[in-house]
Amino acid sequence: MPRGPSSAHSLQRETILNISADTFAVAGYPSATMAVLAARCGVSKSLLYHYYPAKDAILFDLMHEYMTRLQLLVNEVAQLALPAQDGLAELVRRFVREYETSRSRHIVLLNDVKFLPPPEREQVIALERSVVQAFADVIAATYKIDGTRAKVLTMSVFGMINWTFTWLKPGGPLSYAQFAESVVGLLEGGLAGGAQRIGQLAAVEVTKPSTALKI
Repeated sequence: MPRGPSSAHSLQRETILNISADTFAVAGYPSATMAVLAARCGVSKSLLYHYYPAKDAILFDLMHEYMTRLQLLVNEVAQLALPAQDGLAELVRRFVREYETSRSRHIVLLNDVKFLPPPEREQVIALERSVVQAFADVIAATYKIDGTRAKVLTMSVFGMINWTFTWLKPGGPLSYAQFAESVVGLLEGGLAGGAQRIGQLAAVEVTKPSTALKI
């Protein structure tokens, strides 16, 4: 019977994906050759090829893994069977929390999917569409609107949360948790709701170790 990959193999693969994501996010996918990735990983190029036959295989693996993780978040919230508005708030919180810990992967997803070969690109895009549709379904249920309008509002929500990496910086006055609450507040109560939720969370945040991100 064939043996599955060893834990050491899985650990090495995860290390390669993490370092590759950071390299793609900073240097750009076209500039990050296999030689560059091998050097960053501290392995020989031949060993890197043992794990991945080509650079686009690394790109696909990290994107597919990341999108699968986002899809899992949607499924986890769905299983909570929350009222629609609470479910939407929880989705926003979990996605923003994931963006904080997967910053490089998120940048790569937004910038580099175009570099995948067509079959792999379609797989990633299909996962993206399923996540967007799940969000739209929750928004449709929350605001009692049809699917077309729900999709417009869904893309507006993603427009708010998808680009945090461009302006949230380490050490600043606003954490990802506070930002998530401001988005929930905006959805529930407009700008006044967003401002109120930031204020409510600020008192809690100052008592914790500083993990805030700088604007």
